[in-house]
Amino acid sequence: MAKKTIYVSGLLNFETILNVDSFPIKYFPIDYPFFGIDSTVSGTAYNISKALVTLGDKILLSSHIGNDLIGKTIIQEAKASKINTENIKTSLESTPNTVVLVDSYKNAQTYCDLKNVQDIESDFEEEKALIEQSDLVILCNSNFSRPLLEKTKKLGKKIATDVHIIGTVDDPFNKDFLKYSDIVFLSERGLHGKNYEDFLIDLYHTYHNEIIVLGEGREGAMILDSKKRIVYHVDAITIRNIVNTVGSRDALFSSFLHFYLKGKDSLEALKLAEIFTSYKIGESGSAKGFLKEKDVKTMHSTTDFAVYKIKEF
Repeated sequence: MAKKTIYVSGLLNFETILNVDSFPIKYFPIDYPFFGIDSTVSGTAYNISKALVTLGDKILLSSHIGNDLIGKTIIQEAKASKINTENIKTSLESTPNTVVLVDSYKNAQTYCDLKNVQDIESDFEEEKALIEQSDLVILCNSNFSRPLLEKTKKLGKKIATDVHIIGTVDDPFNKDFLKYSDIVFLSERGLHGKNYEDFLIDLYHTYHNEIIVLGEGREGAMILDSKKRIVYHVDAITIRNIVNTVGSRDALFSSFLHFYLKGKDSLEALKLAEIFTSYKIGESGSAKGFLKEKDVKTMHSTTDFAVYKIKEF
């Protein structure tokens, strides 16, 4: 099957992961965690783009960075990963930077300095040519992607987004992304005390998305398929020992889109994405540990999944 072309608009940043013993952190003036600090290029757009390139897709990446050392490092790493960088603009005062603390139980605490990225917008006319040649348009929920939503939809393009943590169907920041996206991912972390499947069904009745996937962390994932009118749950699997779960949601999102775009049934695409993600978290770094498509398929043939039909609607 021909290689798919995917447009990605989203955040690029530099990420430093620090391994700590536990939370809360007791104060001490200095520590020497040998091989306990890892710094890499990251950001949702980079993580997604690198995962998709590894799986065999062609990526057209659009984002905003600063004209600084970190920004130049991002461009260099993206080029090395065979990601098109022509539409990365040096329009920020400085490049976003992230620090992630990870304890011995793999709990992560993230500090994300977005700089002034939320104050700018992408120009649809500058993006239009790339969007038109894409088989799928991924618009991550950064403010600068917002002006692209409605006009991309009018072009008849399929849109995918990850709104991360929301607690209400009409979440004010993410409402536009929910409204215009065909494929929506979100996390269970904002839904404490809520019935997950009912929440997904409420989302569907509000926005009529084609696919909605709820990441449940170590419990697995839940998927609503509007064509089948069924909500399924797939238990998490273990491919290799967990080293770091940072970037796991981007891995699940990107690998699902890759296989779904290539014609896989939604449930099968989620199973393949679970394999991709489970293998990825055996390595530290949001944009590390990615499998090639053939390796995912090989593992799929020997992996058992626990799948439950949760609800018809």
